Amino acid sequence: MENPLVTAGLALVFFGIGSFFGQVGIIVAGLALVGIGLSESNGTSKDPSEKTNCPSCGARNDRENDVCHHCGTVLSEE
Repeated sequence: MENPLVTAGLALVFFGIGSFFGQVGIIVAGLALVGIGLSESNGTSKDPSEKTNCPSCGARNDRENDVCHHCGTVLSEE
């Protein structure tokens, strides 16, 4: 999460839930935070519109790349 206040707020909420329900609650709250963290990390990949295909090999490259990361072909400016 990019906003540290949101992260801290979620941690406090899950800690409160965990404290209220004891050790099992803390484990469940921890697993929930791990799940949220994993789902957030999956969303960090760039938007597909920010990528382009190499004309030679078809590999996906970031639009700002000058050469293909796979085959080294110079990528044209579009």
